[in-house]
Amino acid sequence: MSNERLASPRRNAGSTLIEVLIALLIACIGLLAMTRLAASALGHQKAAQMRLLGQTLAQQYAERARLNVYGFDLGGYDISLGDSAPEEPALNADATDLAAASAMAQADQREFLQAVANALPNGRAQAVARRGVATTARDLDVWLLWRDTPVDDADSLDSAARRQCPQGLKDADRRGASCMHFRVGL
Repeated sequence: MSNERLASPRRNAGSTLIEVLIALLIACIGLLAMTRLAASALGHQKAAQMRLLGQTLAQQYAERARLNVYGFDLGGYDISLGDSAPEEPALNADATDLAAASAMAQADQREFLQAVANALPNGRAQAVARRGVATTARDLDVWLLWRDTPVDDADSLDSAARRQCPQGLKDADRRGASCMHFRVGL
């Protein structure tokens, strides 16, 4: 009987080198997929953070316009895309109501543009006040633009952010820009 045991081929109980290499390849592919998923999640989190920050900035600007209805009606809260922050106005306690409202709107505009520039990367803003002629309806349209590193060019969130850019935006300004649009009723 001992001769039969010696004559039968012995089977290896361990793994072969090819099996180990295949297992390592599968593990590496899984780790690469997890890394890409984590990077994508981080990019989406950053985009959501920018949108939340933009929403806060637009809401603060609208609240300031709501508090200064005279300045709003005078067009003091309109901002063109290329506008820079105005000089700090000298507030005069003896000024007329209209002059004080215009100065306050200028101060609000200055603070808003500086906050956008400081909070968003390469941040710019455009605002259009819509005043009803026959009614007392007042709306404020605010667009915020910033340069952001896109997660993926085909990303639906990134393309949705580009569709919210203001009309008439030059192609050079639109390329690589993320935009947000807010319409606030006063």
